[in-house]
Amino acid sequence: MLEKEVYEAVEKLARPREKLPRNAYFDRHTGEILPEIKGQIVDIHATVEKVIEAEPGTTVPLVWVTLDAEIPAAFYQSFKDIIGAYHTWIGGGSRSKNIVLGAQLINNCILAPGEVFSFNRTIGPVTLERGFEMAPVIVGGQVVPGVGGGLCQVSSTLYNAVLMAGLEVVERYPHSRPVYYVPKGRDATVSTYLDFKFRNSSDRFIMIKASGYAGRVEVQLLSN
Repeated sequence: MLEKEVYEAVEKLARPREKLPRNAYFDRHTGEILPEIKGQIVDIHATVEKVIEAEPGTTVPLVWVTLDAEIPAAFYQSFKDIIGAYHTWIGGGSRSKNIVLGAQLINNCILAPGEVFSFNRTIGPVTLERGFEMAPVIVGGQVVPGVGGGLCQVSSTLYNAVLMAGLEVVERYPHSRPVYYVPKGRDATVSTYLDFKFRNSSDRFIMIKASGYAGRVEVQLLSN
């Protein structure tokens, strides 16, 4: 056989058997990590050379090359260094439920170096259908009922963790009146048109760990 014919025959035999690597999968909502799977492809040129050099009638095995996944499970397991942390105290009722839900929605977010985190984009639509409840919110200096009341405490707690970590604040707005859960000037209100954003201005990946439990909401920023 000519080399071109051998090449085409090997390629036809090899391609259906090859498997591309699969990156490890991280379920941000459950924290579950599915391990990566290595891939295998055939070294066509090396296999063709072996076929050409082989004696007639000889069986020549395919020459396999193992491919590593770009993102291994170890990457998601590497976030251990706490670079910033803060907690605030919460009460009960609907406001508390909104805070716990908000913490769950930002929990396990991973930011690459230079990436900007948007609180509103990460939380998504604040609606009754998504589980948010009516609770007090501050509008124009007045306390009124609103869907998702309490989310500002989550964004403010995150803001303080960001300050502790020394990361760049991109967008932040104060409330129109003082709040009780953080020191004056250390709050970050959010609403439909007001967002809290910060940039991962470090040279490492960062994971946000947030939870609401035992009467408080806690945010930790971990780096790998």
